[in-house]
Amino acid sequence: MQSEFVIMKHQLADLFKENRDLRKAVREVNKVDMIRGSMIIRNTRHDIIAIDRILEGELQKDIPIGDYVFIQNFCSVLEMAYSNLEMGNSLDKNLLVRAYRILAEDPNGSFRKSNPVVYAFNHVPPHRTDIDGLLTDVLRRVYSSEAGNNVVMKAMYIHNKIIDIYPFDDFSGELAVFAMNYYLMGEDLMPVSLPIERQEYLDLVAACLKGSRQDEFYEFLYKTISDKMQRTITACSEVI
Repeated sequence: MQSEFVIMKHQLADLFKENRDLRKAVREVNKVDMIRGSMIIRNTRHDIIAIDRILEGELQKDIPIGDYVFIQNFCSVLEMAYSNLEMGNSLDKNLLVRAYRILAEDPNGSFRKSNPVVYAFNHVPPHRTDIDGLLTDVLRRVYSSEAGNNVVMKAMYIHNKIIDIYPFDDFSGELAVFAMNYYLMGEDLMPVSLPIERQEYLDLVAACLKGSRQDEFYEFLYKTISDKMQRTITACSEVI
């Protein structure tokens, strides 16, 4: 199945070479998808929020003010992320902390100092003193030459392990989705919005943390990435 992605990556690269403006347009679509993907943790109606219109300045009366602030700050996170990607930087702890500081609006923010119960996933994260070492191990494993080339499996692993570790007092779930998408973009794949009901997502991830339903999450993620890649290729081809 990985060969499918190799072909689609080459198709996209050729399209971008033919029309350089397409890359900018695709980036705007990706921005909306990445915001919506990370909002699955925050809002049960994440899939119908008109994020594109909000980014253009439109106000939706039924959207909490906190979500507007999150969207604005997440745009700043994405600016930082794209700068890092353009420099070829891999996902690392420093990037996660910088993203957290932007979302939390705390220039000195760092890993959590508490040992919470994460009720959304029915999960008790590791002790706070283990966070640094666990994150180091996760990222080392992902970028190890022994980890193989299954990009979807690695993206899922990043997402699930960050939620498992729950490194920050807030935004850990949102940053797990962001980190997954950052990794996908670093591998020249499209970031995704997680087209799934919020409770279904929470139940699925909670099961993964307990060692079950990983195949189900993997198949969902694979299809979501594949569909996004194909839609992007089709849209770019039609423009050209």
